[in-house]
Amino acid sequence: MEKAIEKILNEPVTAVMTACPLPVRPDMPLSVVFERFSHSNHPLTVVDADGTLAGVITPMDLISVLTPDEAPGGRHQISGLDRFLKSTAQDARDLMSDEPLTVPENAKIADALQAMEHGHSSSVILMNSMDQAVGCIELSDIIAYLVRSLPR
Repeated sequence: MEKAIEKILNEPVTAVMTACPLPVRPDMPLSVVFERFSHSNHPLTVVDADGTLAGVITPMDLISVLTPDEAPGGRHQISGLDRFLKSTAQDARDLMSDEPLTVPENAKIADALQAMEHGHSSSVILMNSMDQAVGCIELSDIIAYLVRSLPR
């Protein structure tokens, strides 16, 4: 089984990626951002007019808008300053993280897992050579792929 897992981890990320939800522009109102999340839990990419990735909005970013008075917590929770800044967001630009967690589209599944671990995130955005988002991977996508691929 160990060899089977190693083989899967060396497969390309494209084997498990899903299409990102339609991107939003930085000036997109929060109502549209919330509407997009009502259909998918995948991160929303925020793109400039030329299609390059400007940032990403994750479900955790939405929590800061919905619970502005909560006390900050541990490493996976939102800092007090970030919560305050995002609680006053008016558009996607105000809410997005401008340093999204990304891996190249030619990366291996193991690379995506390593990026998730280092970034304390359960998702990554796949990027092409032109700095455009071409897909998303959630940890659950990788786990589902492992379950389907491993011998029973």
